[in-house]
Amino acid sequence: MHDFNRCNKVAGVYWLKKDVRDSQIKIKLKPQDGILTLPKFEDCTKGGNILKLESTTEEFSFKWQEKVFSLWEIRRYTEVHNCITETELNYHEVLEKVEYKPSKIFTYIHEDSYLPLPVDLKKRNNGLLNLDQYMEKLNLNDGLDKVFGGDTISATGLFRSEENVAINDQEWTAMHIVFDNSDYNEDSQLIFKQEVSLVSIYHNTVHNYLVMMPDVNNLELNSYIVETSAGVPWGYQYSIEIEFEDDNAEELVTLLSKLYKRWERKQKHLLNFVMPPPGEKLFHVTLEILSAAQFDMDNLYIEFDIKVPEDIQCSDSLHGKTHTSEGVIVEGDREWSYGHIIEFCLEMNTGTESAPIKVFLEAISSDWWGRHRTEGYCYLPLALDPGCYSKDLACIRPEELDAVEAESRRFFLGGCHLIKDLNVLAEPQLQDANYKYTTTGTISVRWNIVSQAQVGGLVAPPPQPGTSSASALLLGAEAALKKYKKARARLAEATKDLSDVRYAAGDR
Repeated sequence: MHDFNRCNKVAGVYWLKKDVRDSQIKIKLKPQDGILTLPKFEDCTKGGNILKLESTTEEFSFKWQEKVFSLWEIRRYTEVHNCITETELNYHEVLEKVEYKPSKIFTYIHEDSYLPLPVDLKKRNNGLLNLDQYMEKLNLNDGLDKVFGGDTISATGLFRSEENVAINDQEWTAMHIVFDNSDYNEDSQLIFKQEVSLVSIYHNTVHNYLVMMPDVNNLELNSYIVETSAGVPWGYQYSIEIEFEDDNAEELVTLLSKLYKRWERKQKHLLNFVMPPPGEKLFHVTLEILSAAQFDMDNLYIEFDIKVPEDIQCSDSLHGKTHTSEGVIVEGDREWSYGHIIEFCLEMNTGTESAPIKVFLEAISSDWWGRHRTEGYCYLPLALDPGCYSKDLACIRPEELDAVEAESRRFFLGGCHLIKDLNVLAEPQLQDANYKYTTTGTISVRWNIVSQAQVGGLVAPPPQPGTSSASALLLGAEAALKKYKKARARLAEATKDLSDVRYAAGDR
């Protein structure tokens, strides 16, 4: 049987719209998760229903070709006798001028020549008879030139530490982000050098794209394990992110303004006002669930149910729920934001007054175990009076008469649905005597109502298909103006040489 080889690392390619120097690479590092702790009853009663894992996450940010030193690099480049190449001497000068702090995650830039650059196999010629090309790449022709009296050529390319002598150096630039796991003594002297590459980034300067190995990932869903080439883990997991500089805000505003003008011109030709039928009245209602506050548990969503009287017709959906929101502390109180909009149209006969429509809202929380708890109910009698309104609705929650049984059922099972019919909230006399109400939080809502009906016996003309009456009038005026301009241009063209003709006739 073969061992299972788990490898979730794949390469990614990114085409750049701007300079590569505008990009930023982020590495998030944390120890591998251990045994999970089960939630306690005290933690749930205090309002915390999210399992918090005790793990510290470190974040490291790097710009393109930003040199970050490890501890052993600082110890090495500080001593000038350890520096041989021109790059190492430059590092020595930099460390003398600026005091750098060593980092557990450091970088190798292009001048370090840490790993070979990508090779285009289509451009490589593997023939055995290309001796002149290999001698030219190794700069061995300078020795032959000296023997035969030719020009001398520098042999510095023979001693370069790069392994990519078969390609053009100007086509690719590289950067590597490396994890340092070396052993040091008490005096920060290197005992045993251990390092592993976390991500390698190659930039193609000709076509302006990036190749990342491995690609970006998510620390919680698809984390990478810090391990050696032999597969030995080092007890850490990490994620990779890359950010590119956003476009200029002014350019985005200009673009959005142009798009809005084009959309507005298009809508003028498409939108028609539809007059309500005679004898009927239309109510356009826009209800917005703004926020919630002062509830016990987190991860709240609001479920709504709207009931209309029998003399009102409505074809829109009157039942649904908002997204799940996490609470944010605002001035000492926890608030949940939604901004969920509900739009529906109501039809009724003119000359009649209908009862208010009933809006029922239920705040529900969800925890890490997948349990859903009812945090509170509220009721809004919405009268069909045109205008703009807003209100904070107080919520109540039904509970068993026995407080111990109620808390136990709520903690272990998420509670139970004691209200079978929501009309109990609008008519308290229908309440069952087997439970009581407890005041909880509040839900903020606002709504707009627009009423439309025909006045007297006025009958609206049928709308033209595709264009409105105002749009048709505007198009007719534009067409007449174009015809007038064409006629004037033809008249000017025909009478251009008329004065010359009259002058010549007078001479005769």
